[in-house]
Amino acid sequence: MSTDPLNIVNVGLSGMEASLTQMDVSANNVANVGTAGFQGQDVEFQNMFAGAVAARISTNAAPGGLEPAGVGTDLAIAGAGFFVLGGANGGPIYTRDGNFSVGANGDLVEGSSGLTVTGVGGGPIVVPPGLTALAIGADGTVTGNLNGQPATVGRIALAVFQNPGGLLRLGGGYQASANSGNVLTGAPATAGYGSLVPGFLESSNVDLASEIVKMIAAQAAYEANAKTVRTGDQILKTAVDIDSEKRDA
Repeated sequence: MSTDPLNIVNVGLSGMEASLTQMDVSANNVANVGTAGFQGQDVEFQNMFAGAVAARISTNAAPGGLEPAGVGTDLAIAGAGFFVLGGANGGPIYTRDGNFSVGANGDLVEGSSGLTVTGVGGGPIVVPPGLTALAIGADGTVTGNLNGQPATVGRIALAVFQNPGGLLRLGGGYQASANSGNVLTGAPATAGYGSLVPGFLESSNVDLASEIVKMIAAQAAYEANAKTVRTGDQILKTAVDIDSEKRDA
């Protein structure tokens, strides 16, 4: 590393910023360790001429465990895919959180956002009034009894991506991006798509111990880089004082 005091300060500031990014990402991961379907994020660092920088924040697409929910409309995905929700701004939202229920207007909705669950045909899943014995199969088919007769009211869709780690986080879900690649939409339990597990929710895939270690390491790196900045600042001040003394001599 150059002994140029300006370069020392720049390297330290760059390292402090990168460490803060890691602490923010890890803190968010830890805060969502109990959030159903939450996928943790990872920070990828790159060494530059001015020090380390956070080059990219990616999503860890590894599946979480399956936890019993005790509610038939709660769903987990065993395998690939994301549920498709009707976005408030017209764009679809993708999520692994299958905390579903029937909304006031009869649509099947995601609990935390209230967004409608999209079916294979592209529209929302609508549960008609009077439907009883509501059930959802592993293939996403939504059935029940209506006027004493078996009825099928829709089939939940799943979406898959070439690079799910490239999805953009948006609140409790994701939006597609150029990095996530083309989206393909299809039915659960068909080739390329996972199947649904009724009565279960997917737990967060965050490794709590690993994130705490990352936060401790990032804190230590931040403090070390802050010390580097202070050292560079002292060197600069000394250099300015010496130059001033020479000018006054």
